[in-house]
Amino acid sequence: MKTLFMSTDTDPLAHVRRHALAVPAAEFEGVWATIELQPDAFAPQRYTIGVIVGTPGGPFSFRLLDDLSKFECIYGRDDLGQIRELMDAAEQGMLRAQKNVVGLDDVPFETDAISIGSQWATSGVSVDAVLSRLYHDVVPLVPREERKTREFVTLDNAAVRRLVDDELKRIAGLSFERISTEPQRALLDESTGQSHWLDFNLAPTGKAGSVISAVYKTPTSVELNFLRASRDLTTYARVNRLQDRGLGLFVMTPATDSMPALDRERIENILGEQSWSLEQQGFVVSAHDDPAPLARDVYEWASVD
Repeated sequence: MKTLFMSTDTDPLAHVRRHALAVPAAEFEGVWATIELQPDAFAPQRYTIGVIVGTPGGPFSFRLLDDLSKFECIYGRDDLGQIRELMDAAEQGMLRAQKNVVGLDDVPFETDAISIGSQWATSGVSVDAVLSRLYHDVVPLVPREERKTREFVTLDNAAVRRLVDDELKRIAGLSFERISTEPQRALLDESTGQSHWLDFNLAPTGKAGSVISAVYKTPTSVELNFLRASRDLTTYARVNRLQDRGLGLFVMTPATDSMPALDRERIENILGEQSWSLEQQGFVVSAHDDPAPLARDVYEWASVD
């Protein structure tokens, strides 16, 4: 015979509440709405052309579609001028409302073709962060290239190293332990007794190398990552008197279709310039947008067999 144990607590969720954690409030809480355009008063078609975010009755920020190329596909070049005038009217109306400290509910427009949709609650890190997220999520006419920036996922060095290590373990087998090492390494300055930390994750016998990421949105981040990695490797080589071709830099690049073409070109220019400069200094440099070929290059460079 089974005995059933029943809680005598008046709160049936008491056992759950004991494990509940307080969720910190969002830094921004407010409302948002779409900005709508009806180009033809006698036709029902309405288009979401932007987003407005603010607090009820308080200040607001907005973002409007600035590339009208998809409207040209729908209406043709002849009507594009009229649509551009309506977009300008929408922008001017909201700028005047901001200047006059008019709330989101009372934004005046000089034309009935522009309107603001229903308000919905929202929250986030900041007004700008919420505005950017909603703009890319709810404005369907945002160009595909611009939407790529929103969808782009960065990978830091640690993430890229995990991907390459997984492939390298498969390729190198038991030799993997002779190639990969803990990324943080301390060098002691005998004159001062201070430790200086260097970051690189490949240390086969007589060599030193680093797997790094170029999967960032900005060329500046890519360039800084190159400079830090090459500086640490060069320092280690000088202290330990490594031979030429003993340094290797293995770079994970963004996939070709993962970002707008112009941003991709800027990243590639940085990769080309930095790679050439390092090769002149005796580095072995390899760059791929996939961890498998990058791991194969690491294995060949390491020459542990």
